[in-house]
Amino acid sequence: MTDSAASIATHPMSSTSRRSPVTPPEQTMPARPRARAPVERPAYMVESVHNALVLLNAIRDQGAVRVSEAAREIGVADSTAHRLLSTLAYHGYVAQDADRRYRAGPLVGVGPATSELNRRLRDLSFPEMCALSKVTEETVNVVVRTDKLARVIASVESPRLLRAGNRVGHAPPARSAAGGKVLLAELDDSALRKLFRDEDRTDGLLKEMTAIRALGHASAIDEVESGLSSVAVCLRTVERVAVGALVVALPTGRYRGFIDAGGIARIHETARRIETSIEVLGLWHTER
Repeated sequence: MTDSAASIATHPMSSTSRRSPVTPPEQTMPARPRARAPVERPAYMVESVHNALVLLNAIRDQGAVRVSEAAREIGVADSTAHRLLSTLAYHGYVAQDADRRYRAGPLVGVGPATSELNRRLRDLSFPEMCALSKVTEETVNVVVRTDKLARVIASVESPRLLRAGNRVGHAPPARSAAGGKVLLAELDDSALRKLFRDEDRTDGLLKEMTAIRALGHASAIDEVESGLSSVAVCLRTVERVAVGALVVALPTGRYRGFIDAGGIARIHETARRIETSIEVLGLWHTER
């Protein structure tokens, strides 16, 4: 007799020895997944937003649309469709090709800037951005680079009537935006050639990056948007690794006056205070 069998035998009142009948478990049906509630049309839907989204869906499904096709799609006049498409193009969601058709723009498919470090950079920069905007009366942004795009993750608008608007989420080509340029200049020529390997001419870009490294700041005049200019410097960790750029954006007509009044020095001073906060909080001691 095994030890286990002996143990059972010496306890006659055990449940095993009584062999009480076993009641089979109830036969239960597996729970059905809860059906998703149907989406209801909003009682006060904003028609222009609805039409813009319908156009984005049409471009997604059809590849490209002309203004007249867009107008038929949403049942409006050509002029209204043109205004909607122009607004979407301004924000980077569509782009007009050589045949004057509208296709998906550079922001379509760009993932969200969900990095915790980006959020913390935005939060610790904000008080200094407000102070810089107050003293210069211009719009101040913080930009990070995502591949070949320069993404605005924070913005404080100028109080002036004529100003650069809040462009949070906007992601223009890095090589045409001041914040993108100053961050691209952190790469060496080999890395730049690799990043822009699908573009025919990079010699001009390499020369511009060399000049930016020597100056310590970058400018963009009427490159991202006609009538809009910007100046940017890097935001660095204590190890001198660039994690973003501090940008002042302003109407081109005020650009020269801003520079002559010592605007670049003010941006550098603000950047140093933000960098002190980065150091005090111990951010970016490891690779991003």
